[in-house]
This record gives sequence, structure tokens and C-alpha cells, in this order.
Amino acid sequence: MKRRFEIYTAELGDRITVPVGFSPVAAAGSWAWAFAKRLWVEAAALLAVNAVAFGVLYANRLPAAFYIAFQVLFGIFVGSNARRLRELAAERAGFGYTCTVPARDAATAIAMLAQVGGEPLPEWRPRSGGGVPDFTPKPLRGWFAITLLTLKAAFRYRLVVVLLALLVAVVFALPGIIKHDGTATGFSQILLAYTLTAITALLGFSTLWLACGTLARDIEEMQLFLVVVKPVPRWQVWLGKWTGIMVLNAGMVALAGTIVYGLLQVRSHQLSPEQYRKLKEEVLVARESRQPPPINIDAEVEKVYQQRKSDPTIASLDPAFVRKQVRAQLAGRLQVVPPGEYRPLPFFVDLGPGARERYKDRPLFVRVRFISPEYAGSDASFNHGWEIGGTKTRKPERFSNSFGPDTPTEFPISPDGIEEDGRLVIRYANLSKLPVVFTTEQGIEVLIPEASFAVNYARGLAIIVCWLALLAAVGLFAASFLSFPVAAFVSLALLVVGLSGGTLKQVVEQGGIVDVEAESGLAKQGSAVNAVAVQIYGGAYWVLSQISGFSPVDSLASGHSITWSELARAFLMVVGVAGGSLGAAGIAILNRRELALPT
Repeated sequence: MKRRFEIYTAELGDRITVPVGFSPVAAAGSWAWAFAKRLWVEAAALLAVNAVAFGVLYANRLPAAFYIAFQVLFGIFVGSNARRLRELAAERAGFGYTCTVPARDAATAIAMLAQVGGEPLPEWRPRSGGGVPDFTPKPLRGWFAITLLTLKAAFRYRLVVVLLALLVAVVFALPGIIKHDGTATGFSQILLAYTLTAITALLGFSTLWLACGTLARDIEEMQLFLVVVKPVPRWQVWLGKWTGIMVLNAGMVALAGTIVYGLLQVRSHQLSPEQYRKLKEEVLVARESRQPPPINIDAEVEKVYQQRKSDPTIASLDPAFVRKQVRAQLAGRLQVVPPGEYRPLPFFVDLGPGARERYKDRPLFVRVRFISPEYAGSDASFNHGWEIGGTKTRKPERFSNSFGPDTPTEFPISPDGIEEDGRLVIRYANLSKLPVVFTTEQGIEVLIPEASFAVNYARGLAIIVCWLALLAAVGLFAASFLSFPVAAFVSLALLVVGLSGGTLKQVVEQGGIVDVEAESGLAKQGSAVNAVAVQIYGGAYWVLSQISGFSPVDSLASGHSITWSELARAFLMVVGVAGGSLGAAGIAILNRRELALPT
């Protein structure tokens, strides 16, 4: 079986060979293989990466499967780039590229070159790969070549240098400019929420700018004409540019995220011992939220509506409006706890079978947020009574605490109150002199440990990369048929529409955009404009609602878990559905676009 060997020649005529293709030995040996090949700098770098990865995995007590998976991926990377590493060593030693010879082994390759007098045959001249990985299938080499050209263009135009400078400035300067209040919550808001939000915004705008510019300018400056006449399909050009932008984004997010993680660990010791403990237990964790199931009141709503319909005044009103008002009143009664009384219904939270044993040595927390319609201040302290659990063999845990309205408050509970079937019963008593209201969305939730903060943090960064992938698709889609300035404007307009989910929802709920009655808040029926508006706005709102829920920053800053299933859904919906739809449309437009019309 013939292989391909690159031959390098020194000034004195000495020749060495470098095999082309994937190297199993390099993949298995990694840094040890690099040392054996006298690649001292590369070997030291590979060893350092391996040591850092092992240190991070060991410090966070991750399973051995994570380290094994890393070694497999790391080995594939080294084995795929073994030829390039040896090329660097050959060039440093004074050897220059001569040709690529197909032969059975290295000695045969050198002998074949000697047989033709040292002058390579024409078919031996091309250098292998042109930067494309050796394992890349031949039909996809154009895709990878465009990816590398996009990355080189970003470096050539100093975009990478400018982005790195801005990211470092944001990561280090923002916590220095905005001082936290010394609490674990304030510390996490500055170091995590504000910093990650600023990083995402900076990379988001740079992604849109680069995506619009890299394709639109290639068309305007006629550089793309030289590419499409070669056997590189236009879909590979589009995807190659998208891949190049995403490789750059992934590197930037990984670098900035690593710095933020390091600063978080170092600066956390500046907090007081009590706040440091709270930071470790309530923020730098990955806790999954379990909430009580919603109470179905449809039957009660219909019963009350039928009773009220006997009133002629009520019967003349819109049935949908009356039912909406009845539902709001009934829901309010279930949410309000009068002073000195128990909540009418306990909270039932399902933690899954075997939860008591699973969490017996791990802390559980209850997060509560309530409002008080008769108190408008923010410095009040309400007294609350709690009864947690209670089974045939165990007494419930009873205690009281005090905290104010409108702000989420957490307190620990014992897992002993969990029943055998995994259900946790929480009874609440209002010990204050004012009524208390638990909203349906953020009333009460039980937080259970799911993973380490490092794993949760990595999943959060991965979701940020998913959003950047969508922005890259938006920019390339606009640049597929528009000039650079117009494409940038259209991309920003689409971004503004994406942030206007509340407006879209309001149009759908009120039934249109014209002839809206002030009293009922509903649009008059029968308007063609309203019918069209509801269809358009409703479709846009449905798409946005499917992808807008994936926001990792708030979850990281509050200690909420970003599960693997949530990451998978984010990738499927944000990258696959939304980004894929824009990509398919952009590729279709680019394929049909005339690039060389006579002027």
C-alpha cells in the first residue's frame, strides 16, 4: 500500500521525509512522541496543556471518563497535526520543502527522487494539504480551505489582536470600575453576570461585522470570482466562512471564559468568611430547580363563568375577556396568604425516586420570592413559618425565618423530609401582619445539586457560542445578497427584532395592532390588517420563544444548573433550527446570485 511522503532538502544536500496523513503513534504518544522527535517547544506546549487539563479535572473532582475523553480528543488533534509539527522542526533545522512522493516507505521515496536526478516530477511538486488537515475527505477540502482563509484574513486585518485587547480590558477593567457590595450575590453579579454579558455583547457585534464583511467584501472586491471558478461549490464557501468565524469565536470565548474563571477563584478570597461560604454553597454550584406543578383551575373558571353569565351586563361582554378576568381572580386567591393563616394548598415538589438517599449528604435549598400588595417599601422584614416534609415515620421539620418581599431569598433544608416516592411537601404559614402573595412563575422552588460549577460554567460558555453561531449565520445571510453597509444594517435590524419579543407577544395577545379597545385591551375583530399582523407577529414570536429561553448568564450568577439536555436543546434550536434555516436561505441565495454581471 502506497503512502505519501514529503521530502525536505538541506543546503548541503541532506534529505529527510515527513509522512503525510494521520499518525497513530503521535496520537497515542502525544507529548512523549514530540519529545522523541526532538520537537522540544511543541512537546513542552503539549505537556503543559495536558497538565492543565488534568489539574482542572482533578480540582473539580470530575469522573475519570472526562479525562479519558479529553485524552482521546487530544490524541486525535496531535495525530492529525503530526505532519505539521514535523514540518516546523524541519524548517527550523534548515530544511526546505522539495516535493511530495507516493511510495511504500520513506527510503523508497528518497530513492525515487534520486533516480530522477533530484529534480522532482511535475506531479510531485504540489505541497500536500495547503493547510487543510490530512484526514479531510477530498470533496470537503474546499470547505476547510475557505475556513483557513477566513481565519488568516481575521489575523491579517488585526481583528484578532483588537478583540483580544478589548476582551482583556473588559475582563480586568469592569470588576475594577464597578465595585461589589461585599456580598456573595454582588460579587457574582460583577464577576459573572456583568462581565460575561459584556463579553457576549462585544463578541456578538464583532461577529456580525466580520460575517457581513468577509462575504460582502469578497464579492465587492471580486475576490470570490477567483474561488467559484475553481471546483469549490458556493455552499462550501458559505459554510467555510461560517466555520472560520466560529473557530475564532470559540477560541475567544474559551480564552475570556478561562480568565473570568481564574479571577473568580482568586478574588473570591477577598470576601468575608460568611460570604465566601455562601458563595461556594449558593453561587459557585450547579443546582437544578424543581418547582411545584401548576394548579389546573380550568373547571373552576368555567363554573364561575357560567354563574356570572346570568347577569345581563356580564353576558354582553366578550366571553374570552370575562374568562380571563375570572382566571386572574381565582389564581390570585390561590396565591394570596392572609396574615396569620396557612396557605390553602401545600407546595408539592417532585424530586424523583430515591431522592432522599441521593441527597442525604448534600445541601438542599428552598428559594422563595413573594410580594405584598399592601407594602410598597423595600426594607420590611416579614415573618414566615415553614413545615418541611413529614411522613409516617418522620416528623416534619418546623422553623421560622424573616426576609423581605420582591427579592429572591434562599435557606437550607434537610433532605430527611423527602418521602419515599421522592415527593417533598412544603407547608407555609404567614406570621406577619400583612398579606403575602406567591406568584406562579417565581413563587417557590427547590434547588438540588446537579454537577460541579466548572462543568456548569463550561456548558454556559457553550450556549454563548451557540448564540454567536446564530449571529454569524445572520450576518452571512444578509451578506449573501446585500452590500456590506446594507448587510450590516439589516443584521442589526434583525437583532433588534429578536430583542422585541415582548412587543410581538402583546400584538398576538391583543389580537392586532389597530382598533385596540382601551377598556378590554383587545383589538376589534374583522380587521384584515389585524388578521395579517397576528399571523406575521405570531410566527415571529413563536420562533423567538423557541430560542430566547437559553440565557446562561443569569443561571451561572444564581447557581442554577445548565443541564446537558438544555445545552443540547440550545444547540438544536439556536444553531440547528434558527441558524440552519438562515444558512439554507443564504446558501440558496448565493447559489443563484450572478457574481460577474457586465457593467
